[in-house]
Amino acid sequence: MEFTQYNCPVCNQQFESGEDIVVCPECGAPHHRGCYEELGHCFYQDKHSESFSFEQLFPEASRSSFEDFETILCPVCFHKNPKGTLTCTRCGTDLRQENVQSHQHQTQNQARSQYQQSQQSTPPFGFGATGIPNFDDPLAGVDSNEYVGDGVTAGEAAKFTGKNTGYFSLLFQRIHKTDRSKFGFAAFIFSGIYFLYRKMYGIGILFTLLIIATNILSTVIMMTPEWSQGVREIANLNYTEVANNPAYASSLFVKSLYVYLPLLLNGVRYVLMIISGLTANRLYYRHSMKTIQRVKQENPDATADVLNSKLEQKGGVNLPLAISFGIASVAVSYICNFFIVI
Repeated sequence: MEFTQYNCPVCNQQFESGEDIVVCPECGAPHHRGCYEELGHCFYQDKHSESFSFEQLFPEASRSSFEDFETILCPVCFHKNPKGTLTCTRCGTDLRQENVQSHQHQTQNQARSQYQQSQQSTPPFGFGATGIPNFDDPLAGVDSNEYVGDGVTAGEAAKFTGKNTGYFSLLFQRIHKTDRSKFGFAAFIFSGIYFLYRKMYGIGILFTLLIIATNILSTVIMMTPEWSQGVREIANLNYTEVANNPAYASSLFVKSLYVYLPLLLNGVRYVLMIISGLTANRLYYRHSMKTIQRVKQENPDATADVLNSKLEQKGGVNLPLAISFGIASVAVSYICNFFIVI
């Protein structure tokens, strides 16, 4: 079905042939894809509970095609004859050719109607025929009105996350329904910096400082004379003396712990990175739900636009802070390595 005779309900601009148009799966109302994505739902969403349909608003959208199916227009006197009539009941003109053309027209319209129904039955934002989510769509197949937390919809969560909304829409849906999260590789690689990027400042600063502290402490230990002396003693270990001298063996054991302490601190750093990757998505989910609920409680009478604006301000990302801490971490690591080398 062509919609060129109608206007988009969002921007009120008339549809043009060949434009990217999505159809609401509930009421059949056409929208520009860009308008639908910007609005986040059907323009007539508030009427869906009343069994509203696009055909009710524009009844000619469905009536005109059925009228054409049931009548044959005489090419001479333009009289409408019942379908299947061989000669015009007004002027007697032969209508057999018109019947053939009408059948072809009916077949074409039926095919177009079937295509329209298939478009209506498929959500504008959803999974393709292969079952793979379309990440070009902002919510990756998740209904914007679906709840992904206590009183929090996927549309509200998308406004809050700001970046990579398709990934987080599916992730939040999974956590809400199954209480199962996913490993966060970005959080594993960048650890505390990732939390700072996602505006989780407390835990972000904690992870970042712990990782920097392990790096600095291991460097300080390796710069002490005791560590160098311990390395030399272990390298030139006299097993006979260790066996015959318990006091020396005890002293050597303490020195060995001190020598291997930098390795243990490096191990702690990697453990922190693994913990970050394992917990980041679930922690961000809880942070998002808690913040969104607080924003909604603080603005109970706010319009959808105002609420979305406040969610975008509270959520999103803090790239400058993440870059600053990232540069600081790299600088500390470089300085530590420099002192170790010299």
